Amino acid sequence: MHKVIHFVSSLKQGGAERQVATIINYSKGINNNLCTIHELESNYLVDTNNKVIKLKSKYNLARIIELHKIIKSEKPNFIYAWGVLPFIISSFSIIGTSTKVINGSIRHGIFKKTFSGYLRMSLLHISKYIIANSYAGLKANRLHRGYVLYNGVDPKFDRSRWKNRNQANNFTAEIILISIANLVPYKDYLTVFKVLKLLKEEGYKFKYQIIGDGPLRSKFDLAVNDMELKENIEFLGKVDDPEKYLFQADIFIHSSKGEGCSNAILEAMYMGLPIIASNTGGTSEIVKNNAILFEYKDINSLYCGLKKLIQNPELRFLMGNQSYNIIQQRFTTEVMVANYENIIRNIVIK
Repeated sequence: MHKVIHFVSSLKQGGAERQVATIINYSKGINNNLCTIHELESNYLVDTNNKVIKLKSKYNLARIIELHKIIKSEKPNFIYAWGVLPFIISSFSIIGTSTKVINGSIRHGIFKKTFSGYLRMSLLHISKYIIANSYAGLKANRLHRGYVLYNGVDPKFDRSRWKNRNQANNFTAEIILISIANLVPYKDYLTVFKVLKLLKEEGYKFKYQIIGDGPLRSKFDLAVNDMELKENIEFLGKVDDPEKYLFQADIFIHSSKGEGCSNAILEAMYMGLPIIASNTGGTSEIVKNNAILFEYKDINSLYCGLKKLIQNPELRFLMGNQSYNIIQQRFTTEVMVANYENIIRNIVIK
């Protein structure tokens, strides 16, 4: 059986961390182990029988030496590096061994013109094996090669536990809108607030629930007060059961500067919601006619799309069913794990 050591900086909350944990939890066709630089603080892992290695060293040179010893002992086929720093450490650690490194650092569908962005791109272009979570990510980094491994919805999202509000309440007058995204600059909540202000002025009744937290919380509180939306917008912070709120909602909104394969969108689709999202990064790769896409920061296009969904409950219902069907066909954990194992086997052959 092929052996892979997944190397991450940490396993705290994040899209990459969730995907690697899901692979380790459910992939049985590959011998998967985990190596982490920082303390293992996560409830993503459900099977602690898998070997988890925490590097003891605090400095990168010492980490290289320590990982080299682990590679010599474990003899993995691959080190799957899920970030820039893990890739750099891995590239030096494999010297003198037959182990190869997979660069899995592409997690966004856009290129950020920052030092870390240019560093990531440079390292990608010298990498022999690359796995991204969207074709947009490969394109953004000017790559004409590499594998794409889309995310899969975590099985913990038990659809059977919740009644779909759209079915149970027969499209009540107050529409419930929802977003799941951290309160950070590239998640464009301010554009959403401006659109909601226009809709409220036209007399539409709605509640907008936001799951997530971050450094812009105080700024958003002020914006909501200034726009007289305090009664309409609820900041829920981090929650352990987002599926509960998704199943009580009518429409999922996702306004972001760039995504690879958004877990939040996939989870909303699995819960049977119509999607309205910014047309950036890899979002267009994972949706079909279950979604309305708008241009990033375009208030008018978001306004028109959201108003269309609010006014048309039948359309919401049809799009929500299509969302669920897409997940079942393309984005279950089983599909993701099978794709992952096929990629590893293909790389071994090469």
